Amino acid sequence: MALLDSLKPLPDAKGAAEALAALLESASEPARATLERAGATLGPILATAPYLNELATRHGDWLARALNEAPETTFERLLAEMARAGHEAETEAEASKFLRVGKAHGALLSAVAELGGVWTAKETTRAMSDIADTALEACLDLMMREAAKRGDLARPVDEATAANSGLAIFALGKHGGQELNYSSDIDIVAFYDPQSPALPADADHNKIYVRMIRHLVSMMQDRTADGYVFRTDVRLRPDPGSTPVAISVDAAMSYYESRGQNWERAAWIKARPCAGDKKVGERFLKELAPFIWRKHLDFATIADIQAMKRQINIHRKVGGERVLGHNVKLGRGGIREIEFFVQTQQLIAGGRDPELRARPTVEALAALVDGGWINAETAKDLEETYWFLRAVENRLQMLRDEQTHTMPETEEGVAEIALLMGYGTREAFEDAYRAALGRVVNYYSELFTEGASLAGEMGNLVFTGSDDDPGTLETLQELGFSDPAAVSATIRKWHYGGYSATRASKAREHLTEFMPTLLKTIAATGNADAAFARFDDFLKRLPAGVQMFALLHNHEVLAQLLIDFMASAPRLAEAVIHRAHVMDGLIDPSFAGDIAESESLVASVDAFLADARSYEDLIDRARIIGQEQKFLIAAGLVGGALSAEQAGRQFTALAETLMGRLFNAVRRTFAERHGVIEGARVGLLAFGKMASREMTATSDLDFILLYDVPEGTKGSDGEKPLDPASYFTRLTQRLLAAITSPTAEGVLYDADMRLRPSGNAGPLATNLKRFKSYQREEAWTWEHLALTRARMTIADAGLAETVDEEIAAIMTLDRDPEKTVTDVRNMRALMARERPPRHPFDLKLHDGGLVDLEFIAQTAQLIKGRELDVPQAPPAKVLMRLAETGILPQGERLAEIHGVYSSVLELMSACLLDPLKDEGWTGAFRDLLARRTNYPSFALLEADIAAMRKDVAEAAEVFYARMLEG
Repeated sequence: MALLDSLKPLPDAKGAAEALAALLESASEPARATLERAGATLGPILATAPYLNELATRHGDWLARALNEAPETTFERLLAEMARAGHEAETEAEASKFLRVGKAHGALLSAVAELGGVWTAKETTRAMSDIADTALEACLDLMMREAAKRGDLARPVDEATAANSGLAIFALGKHGGQELNYSSDIDIVAFYDPQSPALPADADHNKIYVRMIRHLVSMMQDRTADGYVFRTDVRLRPDPGSTPVAISVDAAMSYYESRGQNWERAAWIKARPCAGDKKVGERFLKELAPFIWRKHLDFATIADIQAMKRQINIHRKVGGERVLGHNVKLGRGGIREIEFFVQTQQLIAGGRDPELRARPTVEALAALVDGGWINAETAKDLEETYWFLRAVENRLQMLRDEQTHTMPETEEGVAEIALLMGYGTREAFEDAYRAALGRVVNYYSELFTEGASLAGEMGNLVFTGSDDDPGTLETLQELGFSDPAAVSATIRKWHYGGYSATRASKAREHLTEFMPTLLKTIAATGNADAAFARFDDFLKRLPAGVQMFALLHNHEVLAQLLIDFMASAPRLAEAVIHRAHVMDGLIDPSFAGDIAESESLVASVDAFLADARSYEDLIDRARIIGQEQKFLIAAGLVGGALSAEQAGRQFTALAETLMGRLFNAVRRTFAERHGVIEGARVGLLAFGKMASREMTATSDLDFILLYDVPEGTKGSDGEKPLDPASYFTRLTQRLLAAITSPTAEGVLYDADMRLRPSGNAGPLATNLKRFKSYQREEAWTWEHLALTRARMTIADAGLAETVDEEIAAIMTLDRDPEKTVTDVRNMRALMARERPPRHPFDLKLHDGGLVDLEFIAQTAQLIKGRELDVPQAPPAKVLMRLAETGILPQGERLAEIHGVYSSVLELMSACLLDPLKDEGWTGAFRDLLARRTNYPSFALLEADIAAMRKDVAEAAEVFYARMLEG
């Protein structure tokens, strides 16, 4: 049946009629009638999804033809045309165009078919996988033909094909399971058979095959006027930091047999030869099977898989989960948990039961039912939920062809996804989404609860009497403690009430029950001695232990989190040691949901400050709640409940809230003595990470105080009147004291006001008129760079609008691009001389680091601000706009790199007391950093960052050159 006859209408969307009319106008006359008949489906799609609108506009006539035949027929022809490009295209450019157009057609067809209710998410993910397979095969066919023409092969050109190349390309992950999401990149690994007759006996196999794969990756992902095929990632190969992009099957097998890790076993569950010499691929998989599928029950694997996705997971109902900003893939109750539910049991039993070795997730669920591992109802629930969540994921990516898995942060954005899912209301969709998450959480939690009980006895753990128990020392040594006798002695001290926290008999009883979990958790950190020492320090400072030990015993995830802090996040460990009350927030059942909501954060701060009995008490309370909330945000980041981007917004929301409440209090107390200035307006203008909502756990407050007074104003009307300049200078001093002065409760924030006119030499408070004249007539280029993301965070009525208008005017001033670029480069060179990087992960200052990304974004705002049209936007958004506008095609890559850098720096600030000293960079912290940035290992992250720095440095050169060209 023709696709057109099967389409279901979508709920009406704002602008649908206009979007459809624009499409019809761009299409040829023969196509219009068909497109118009599909209008009830196409209109809402075009109005909601900019990417699909663009595809439909570019390929409207093709879409009309596709609507008039069965989608399966269209798709088969599309694949055949792409495959033919590899065999018949005369040039790489010709083949490249065929593949990119084919991908665009496939993306458009599958989106319309799925959104129109003709295909399911299952069929779309299979289609995208088939497109990826076909494109890879076509690229390799072309590479082989070109190699034969160069004389690199032992075969003539007409026999040079991917299928007899001796080079196997493996698809991993969802691509391997033929479940590729709509805008996914593809993870491939390439191994070659050095005995293959494809190459001459004396040929340099490695050189030839590496060149092919590099060329293939470039051909797949480089952007041209026709788009790109797939972003292609080759980092899942063995030891990518030191191996080329193609290695021999012998080298690969040697690696997996000697150094292969559990995460790599999981990665290879879905692996399949997807292109190239599949005979070589199948032989390799057969030889690799004993590594992936071990014969013995391997319950220790559960711990490894959990370590790859350790979350703060306090027991609570998911019904309260916030849909806005939820990560459908990695978030609680998301796709990854279903995959882990399946893969864990596959790894445990797949060695004995070959039927469990299915690649697609849903087929593996069915195999688990047949094997008696789960019941049919569980499989049915998870299958339906899996495809529901995959459908949501597809729609998130269909909007803008972004590899995103995060729900929109606004109700309007979620309403768009609800519409594309076919729901009449956003509320109905949110109910269905929360119910899906709840089902996953229930099954996932049950799995790991059972898994923990299967781990068996740890061995002797006897800490009574005065002598060490030999069996206990052996157990402790096996757990990884370097001095078991010292550990045993310390624990005996705990049991004998040596600390305040263990003096109560009930506390010691709970501690005894908790001891196996505690030691197992400490051992699992990979830094057992340091974690144990910090836990001992924690107990020394804990005034009472009954409630804490009971809590940790009953909430193993919380215990894991606490030990994680002690092993990999010394800053958080110190916070717990010195202020045990910060743990109270983690105990709150609403923590896991509320930590991501700015509204909940503001409410918590206001509720705590409301009980202040005096100004001085308010100052202390601000520090108490500030430290607690910083800890909770950092804990959410470290535990996985918050992304780095969310943590940055929350740290900023906290700073703005505290600063705003303190400023109000300062103004009230100041007015009691000095009165007010009639008609005056005052506000705080934020710069840097505060302005772009990217603050970290250790960020200072970068702001200036602006004021505006009516003409002719003499001064304030209080008991001790002050002229305007003195009034606002002293007010600023009071605010700085309220924020930065140390009290018994510590320091709230450090403040940086150097961006006021004339810097530290100028007055603390800045008159708006002086601000305007300085910025227009005297300011240096670096001061205008800072203005590109400045924003008013607190302001009296009307002042924010006035300041925003002035900044907008300053941003549109005529500038000499050559002078601007020269100034920026000189500033960067000066920074490099005066502030050289102090650590391999000093990602802010390194060449190709965060400063370079920010300078690109800020310089672009100054020179190309009108064209970019994103005033005061954060750097990542500006970088994306550079790509979207064609000013810098590498902008999308730079935005991705900015996200990785920001994630790393957020974690470094949250976890380490001094991020630029090696002491805190333990194995546990490195593993945490890799997990939280979604890398399988720290080595992979480290290697990738080195490549990113090079990409940024190269892109910066290209960017500045283009700015000089105009």
